[in-house]
Amino acid sequence: MKETKRKIQFHQYRLRQAAGVYWLLDVAQPGFPYRRPLQMNEVGADIWKLLEAGCAEEDLVQKLLSEYEVDPCVLREDVEAFLQMLTQYGIRGEE
Repeated sequence: MKETKRKIQFHQYRLRQAAGVYWLLDVAQPGFPYRRPLQMNEVGADIWKLLEAGCAEEDLVQKLLSEYEVDPCVLREDVEAFLQMLTQYGIRGEE
């Protein structure tokens, strides 16, 4: 995984769960234009929690393998897809 220059501003976001779905809310947005919450599943929420706790992106797969019984290649693809989703949402990426 490629290292990014811009750090995630975790204080700007809150992870919430409602009706079995996780939502990442941008609590620092000015309100206009409105940014919809980012919907994610349990694995996405676990990735977010690890990032928030200070886990380096390159260590995410190893940490998650202890929680989920899944092929490491599949998990790596899922982690990369989640990180790409964060980038597309504007949460992380190159400056």
